[in-house]
Formats: sequence, C-alpha cells, structure tokens
Amino acid sequence: MDRRRATWDGYAILILLLSGVSLSILTPYAILFLLIVCLAITHQILLRLIFTGPEKRSLPFSDTNWEIIRAINGKTDVYGFVNYQDHETDLVVLIHGWQSSSEKFTERMYLFKNKGLHTLAVDMRAHGMAPDTPEWTAGKVIEDVKIILEQIDKSRIKKVHFYGHSLGGFISIGMHHDRHQGWWKDNYGTLMLESPMAAYSPILEQMSGRISFMLPLLKIWAVKGFRKIHPEVEDLEWKDIDFPYWGYPKVPVLLLQAKNDTRLGRYHYDLLLSADLDIEPHLIESLTHSKNRVNPERDALIESWIEKRIL
Repeated sequence: MDRRRATWDGYAILILLLSGVSLSILTPYAILFLLIVCLAITHQILLRLIFTGPEKRSLPFSDTNWEIIRAINGKTDVYGFVNYQDHETDLVVLIHGWQSSSEKFTERMYLFKNKGLHTLAVDMRAHGMAPDTPEWTAGKVIEDVKIILEQIDKSRIKKVHFYGHSLGGFISIGMHHDRHQGWWKDNYGTLMLESPMAAYSPILEQMSGRISFMLPLLKIWAVKGFRKIHPEVEDLEWKDIDFPYWGYPKVPVLLLQAKNDTRLGRYHYDLLLSADLDIEPHLIESLTHSKNRVNPERDALIESWIEKRIL
C-alpha cells in the first residue's frame, strides 16, 4: 500500500470483506471476526468521506488570452492559466472554490488584466482541467500552486498578490504558514479573500451530520490520515487546520464577504476579524456565496483595492 495514502482502495476493502466472511465460516469466532471486519470497513468509509474529492466539476477555463501552464507534482498533472502584460508589473494569483474552476473567475481575471496586471489562475485537483486525485487535501493543492508558481517568468513580476474564493481562500491563507516558502513569498503584496473558508472544524462538523457524536473520533482519524498523506508535515495537531495556526497573513487583506452567506455563514468572516490583521472588511448585501461572476458592488471594491494597494 502507498505509504502516503490514508485509505484503502476498493479492491483491498473487498478482500477484507471476503476474508472476514470466510474466516467466520471456518472458525468458531464468527461474530468476533465479522465485528472486526465491519468496524474496519466503517472506518475506511468514514475516512473516504473526509478525504473525498468533489462530486461534480465545472467547465475548464478556455479563454485564448490566457496561456495554459502544465506542471507535474509527483505523478499528478497540475494546470494553471497565465496572462502576461507586455511590461513588468504585479501578478495576481486566483484560486477558486469547491466544485468550481478557473473558468468561473473569467470576469474577475479581466478586472485585474484591464488594470495592467499579470494574472494566473490555478485549477484545484479534481476541478476544471485538473485530474482526479485518490485522496483530496488542501495540502496537496497548496503544493500544486507552489509548483505552478515555479513555472512563472519571474523576470516580469514585481509583487505577487493572491485572490481566493471560499475554499480558495483557505488555500491562500494556508500558504502564509512558515512551512511554505518560495520566490513568491519574498515578493508578497496583498491578499484578497471572497467569502472565504478560514477553518476546517465547522466543515467537518457539518459533514458529520447524524454521526456528530463521533466528531472527536473523526478529528483523530482526520489528523492521522493527513499525517499519512503528508508525512513531511511534522507534529500536526487538529488546531493546525484552523486559522490562525493554519496560516496567519502578515500582509494587507481585503475581505469581501457575502452578507447572507448560505454556504459558509458568517463564522469564517468573524474568525478573521477576531485576529490582529491589517484587514479591510466589507459585508456585501448583493453578494451571494457563489454564482456572482459579475457583481457591481464587489467588483468596484476590487478595482478600488487595485488602485489603493497594488498600483
């Protein structure tokens, strides 16, 4: 079994089930064997839920003004889309949300492009153009983004700014942890967050649903699973996948929050505001969590931020 995997594949689970049934028939300890097998399979099912990828994917980005960048992370293809200006300027990196894609950012990418900035969008694993992954983690996506950034023509770049929506905000925040380094970190400009996820705890609580009584155990399994998938991350604890331990931005932050966020609510917004950040928050009545490719109020705030903080 791959040492960097937390879950078994379907074949391994089938072998376990058949072995358990066979042993229960051939031995006097049938109930004990079946109980052990059922517990092991239940454990695997719950782990698969924790590390599962999206159920559906949005259309891939296809605007010809952006060049496709392909890189390799281990054995996995990683895709980004870059548009360079014809002069040296800042780069804005855009990271979409869950079950979305870079294509959903098209209109926002043009906001930055039309202001004379380079733009780079990255498809998360199992989203847009990117292939599926056996076990989905935010840690894998962060490494993918870092690898794509190494493909960028650094000679054209002044500062690097990040724009993250929803889960893309969680990725963008996480990249501020000291374990993540690169040329982009030394040239960091500002961080822009739209209705961001800032902590994993409430997500797992929501996922647990009717088995919420198992939440403490699910947290233990999630941490152990993450350690197996990412052995390079030492001494990981549950608190490390929530803000501020997940990442703590020390740069100017623009926070654009849907006032009536039916997907994530106000928890993550309030969590970010509780910290001592250089933050400009906005609660936007007309903004929903997603499906706002164009939103005049949000877009005006983005353009104002570009004028004040980037140009």
